[in-house]
Amino acid sequence: MAITREEVIKLENGFHHCSMIAKGTAAEQARFFPHPEPRIIVLHGEDITLQKNYEIHQALTDEMHRSEHWEVTPLSDDPERVRAVGRVYWQGRPANAPPGTLLKCYVGEDWIVQRVPSGDLKIALYINTYHQFLPDSAPMNLR
Repeated sequence: MAITREEVIKLENGFHHCSMIAKGTAAEQARFFPHPEPRIIVLHGEDITLQKNYEIHQALTDEMHRSEHWEVTPLSDDPERVRAVGRVYWQGRPANAPPGTLLKCYVGEDWIVQRVPSGDLKIALYINTYHQFLPDSAPMNLR
């Protein structure tokens, strides 16, 4: 069965819900990946472990994300893989910040998604190609 754009967006929404809304631990986030010790590769900075991703999201409240412009390109049938390139709008309030203070950012996402033997989709490679903070965004250090 071919991996669809809708399946990729469901996976993307599941991962971002886990990390942003549910504040999932590194181990909970790792369930979205097929390999041990996954990292988010940041092309413009230091790679992020899932523990660091957990810590980043712990520093924010009232987080939300919105998927935009996802393009899915088939790569192989065995294993079944696609490349998914898109953009996510990310917003959250830094903990203890005054009301109205928001992190506002567009994040470039470039993923290799693979169907594993169970039929589930997993993120085999996760790359952030950019973080574009809006002019009125609260500052955020991703390191």
